[in-house]
Amino acid sequence: MKLCVLLLCLICSVTAIVIQPRPTATLSSSTIATAAVVARGSPTPAPRALQKRDVEDTLSLYEFWADACENKYDADTNVKVAVSDLNMLWQTVTTTVYCGNGKLKTVTKTVTKTSTTTKTKGASSGGGSGSSKKNNSCDNKCWSNYLWHTYGHGISVAQGFTGIVLMLLGVYFLIFGFSSFRGTLAAVGFTFFALMTWIGLVNNEPMYGYPHNEIVYTCVSVGIGLIGAFLFVFLYGISLYFIGGVAGLFLAVFILSWKENLVIQIPVARICFIIGMGVIFGILLILAESYIVIFCTAFTGAYLFILGLDLFIHTGLINAFLSIFDGNKNHVNIYIIRMQVYVMLAFVIIIMLISFAWQYYWNVYSRKKRFGIHVEDKKDCEEKK
Repeated sequence: MKLCVLLLCLICSVTAIVIQPRPTATLSSSTIATAAVVARGSPTPAPRALQKRDVEDTLSLYEFWADACENKYDADTNVKVAVSDLNMLWQTVTTTVYCGNGKLKTVTKTVTKTSTTTKTKGASSGGGSGSSKKNNSCDNKCWSNYLWHTYGHGISVAQGFTGIVLMLLGVYFLIFGFSSFRGTLAAVGFTFFALMTWIGLVNNEPMYGYPHNEIVYTCVSVGIGLIGAFLFVFLYGISLYFIGGVAGLFLAVFILSWKENLVIQIPVARICFIIGMGVIFGILLILAESYIVIFCTAFTGAYLFILGLDLFIHTGLINAFLSIFDGNKNHVNIYIIRMQVYVMLAFVIIIMLISFAWQYYWNVYSRKKRFGIHVEDKKDCEEKK
């Protein structure tokens, strides 16, 4: 019951995983009617329901942000965007774009309306002509803007630090997850508390970010994560079940990541699925401890390692996590899959299988070792007798 309550609190409070601040939705093609407010200096609010936005419309918004932050706009240039208000053919607006790390850009544009057919996010990702159009419409420039919106240009200090920490945690789980009892509980505690802290910060991030945004995300998340690691080492009667709970959460995200805009597109159903996976693996940990611990540590390590690697090679895999957990009204997320994303997902499976085989052979088959505190081999017990 405690595990169920903790996992429920986890999912209810979770809504993002971001490495650096992203542009605020200051100019939406579907909300151009608010141009008068924008002209007075207030940014256009982000759309309330992202699933009601056209994916191509969102990609156009990414392009606008990217060009604005790179100073490609001037006051004499027109930009064509799709708008739903047929009564307003054009409007000159002054809008403020947040480019991350406290940088703001003010752009004055003459926005010209073009007529388009509106599709929902869910409909355009469900296959058929909508899915084909979306895939074909995102050329190399579109993909570049999509990655810029996710990671920014290059690798920031926060991205590099977070990527290294995730990869080191992944390697630890892959190699020593079963053999080290207290170390594994500490790693699980750090991962869980740091992730929850990071998610809470993202959900409550102001429109223009926190002061010293990257420092806030990094230091606060790491600090709370270390506290969690310390607590989990000593509260092993409870923290043991989080090995399955955290692995179930990551496994649910992994399964949802195999389709553009996610396998399950109904938010409530996604929450139930994630909670269910965490509870199931927490229960399985009681029924088949050794095998489930090996699987959970192997999968958690593989997923964290690939997620950390993604922060260096920028494939777009992290947008699946963002689409699931980011509920900040100032953030706009979509998840697009290209071949490199499938390769990353496939490598999670490959690395997990290698780690499972290694940990089982070395700990269970060769050393006859069980998972727990002060567990002695049978031979040692017989010798003492």
